[in-house]
Amino acid sequence: MAYSICRIAKLKNGGAITASEKHTLRQRETPNADLKIENERFIGPSPSFLSPSLEQEVFARIGEQKIRKDAVLCVEILLTASPEYFRPDEQGRAGKWDAQQVSAWKQANHQWLGEKFDDRLVRAELHLDEVTPHIHAYLVPLDERGKLNCKSIFGGREKLSKFQDSYAQAMAPLGLERGIKGSRATHTQIKDYYAAVTKESDLTLSQEEIHQQLADRQRVLKEKVALEHTAKGLVQEKERLEQHLQTLQIELQAQQQQALTWRTKYQALMSQMRELPLAQVAHELGLDPDPKDKHKWRDEDHTINITGTKFYDFKEFKGGGGAIDLVMYLEHSNFREAIQWLHDHFGESATLQTVKKQTHEVIAERPQKPFISPEVAEDNWQQVRTYLTNSRRLPAQLVDQLHQQGLVYADAQQNAVFLRRSFEGEIMGASLRGTSGQNNTFKGLAPGTRRSQGWFYTVAGGREQDPIQQVVLAESAIDVLSYQTLHPPEEKTLYLSTDGVGYVPLEQLQQLPQITIALDRDQAGEQMRERLRQDLPQAKRHASTNKDWNEDLKAYLEASQQQMRERQQWLEEQTQKRGFGLGH
Repeated sequence: MAYSICRIAKLKNGGAITASEKHTLRQRETPNADLKIENERFIGPSPSFLSPSLEQEVFARIGEQKIRKDAVLCVEILLTASPEYFRPDEQGRAGKWDAQQVSAWKQANHQWLGEKFDDRLVRAELHLDEVTPHIHAYLVPLDERGKLNCKSIFGGREKLSKFQDSYAQAMAPLGLERGIKGSRATHTQIKDYYAAVTKESDLTLSQEEIHQQLADRQRVLKEKVALEHTAKGLVQEKERLEQHLQTLQIELQAQQQQALTWRTKYQALMSQMRELPLAQVAHELGLDPDPKDKHKWRDEDHTINITGTKFYDFKEFKGGGGAIDLVMYLEHSNFREAIQWLHDHFGESATLQTVKKQTHEVIAERPQKPFISPEVAEDNWQQVRTYLTNSRRLPAQLVDQLHQQGLVYADAQQNAVFLRRSFEGEIMGASLRGTSGQNNTFKGLAPGTRRSQGWFYTVAGGREQDPIQQVVLAESAIDVLSYQTLHPPEEKTLYLSTDGVGYVPLEQLQQLPQITIALDRDQAGEQMRERLRQDLPQAKRHASTNKDWNEDLKAYLEASQQQMRERQQWLEEQTQKRGFGLGH
């Protein structure tokens, strides 16, 4: 017999919330967890270094209201079931479970959490990496007025009992039963969960307690019979609804096919209406129809065959497609001149429709190219590394670290390749910087790169598990690394290249508390800085002393070396003076 199990823990301060979050995110050692198995968050934002911490989400949900010293800020709910439910055929194999059982159980829990707590919920996460599947859910205990009031939900034995009854009723269709009231397995503390599940029956109960348990047991059995009867009725209703749904799906597919047929006919009709007929264009160009062949048009120099939107000159063995191509061919004109000719003879509306039609045809013939990372040319890396460390004065340790991570490398043309990534880590494009020869000023994007997808960025400071606290925006990848070198962070910081005055991920940046705009000291940089400050009111400006941050880095290192040279010269002079003194 399998039982539903529900436990709660009251978290009264930020430390308790953070400790609980670290356990559920596996940011601290969990001896019985298999780290190769990935857990699943099904309520709340997906985990990433940009997502807020659990404590931040809780206080955001609480808002500006005054908080009592003894108030419960967050309630953690642990939901699970007896191990035999998850592995009915392999009850002795800990850590194994039936996928269908887990899926049905997760869906039932998801529905119950949503119906029971609605917008009080902050997160819910399914753990599959321990002996028995279980769910950690977090909610902020707000009452109907939106005030923190844990007692209104979990206060007293009666409310806790109704809470357990509600969960048991939600799990009953799965064949799970409620634990017997008064037994040792009814602790509400999560820390006692494992003991509660495995503890043997208490044989020292009094006669009154035994009678109470027997009465509860009889009530549960009656409820089970009623639930089984209800479940059978629901199964029959489900079968009827599924048959009706199947009939509706067949009707929908027929209607969709009919709509597709009409849409195809409509598009073909619109295509014919929008495109200038080539016969009409040929007539305006001075050609005459061949009386013996309706497809041929002639003048002294040409015999043009026209079929639909295509034409072919049998005398010159040349052809093309569309009105624009025909005008360019017969008038010996360029594209711009052909457009003007069409406008003069057919007007603006017909010319625009023709241009749009042929543009769609060109786009359909040449689909969007996917991004493919430039091939690595390791033989060229030493020259690129020398450029970055000697010419641009970037720290060799930082350059080598990025190269080992595969974020910076050399291509076949000896360009420095800076890979652009999404915030989830997917490679989306690459920025290129020429390094070969003298005074190489080449800057560009690798084929398939789109400025609105992916950025070159680095992360430094803080601890690995910390959320991002600050973002610094600089223009080029080299400026990003220069700024990071000049201003090493204490807290976890994201350094992001805007790729000149290009696109920035405003939606993600607006969620962060600290933004530093460190763009170049030129007109384009100033204009972009003002635009960003309107969208990112929390941002502050940090301007470079020179044109950009790499110039500042080189000036700083040169000044430091000059100070070292002056210091060395002074030491040598002092040594010589002391030497002369000894000689006398």
